[in-house]
Amino acid sequence: MVLLPIYISSCGQKIKTSDQEVNDQSEVDTLPDDFVAFFDQFHADSAYQMKHIIFPLEGLPATTGSNDTIVPERYFWQKDNWQKHNRFTDPGGNFDHWYLVVNERIIEHWIQMKGTNLYMKRRFAKLDDGWYLIYYQGLRPTDPTFE
Repeated sequence: MVLLPIYISSCGQKIKTSDQEVNDQSEVDTLPDDFVAFFDQFHADSAYQMKHIIFPLEGLPATTGSNDTIVPERYFWQKDNWQKHNRFTDPGGNFDHWYLVVNERIIEHWIQMKGTNLYMKRRFAKLDDGWYLIYYQGLRPTDPTFE
């Protein structure tokens, strides 16, 4: 399978979910039903998660220090050392997170550490047989306006 680069246009719908009280309901109300069901199972079932990731998974590693702003040409996460992603929770309120609905087949989940330029990003795509994680950037300095 060949994945073409996906460029975000200004027509994408950004769904901000930083207020914990409205988080769960606003996510359900604004995201496609099949994505919400996938997203729940993706985080609950490790075998399901592994089957719904396109490996090697393109992305970027998490930052390793304050001088880690140089982006490697291409980075790929490998199946052998993948760590299960759990559903995002933020009991301390140190992060904002939102979804960017690029179109009916591409949804991004962004997490930002408040007061910093550190972002984590996951891109999901709806393929013929369901939703898949197709890109993962660990927490690192990012300018989301240039993504």
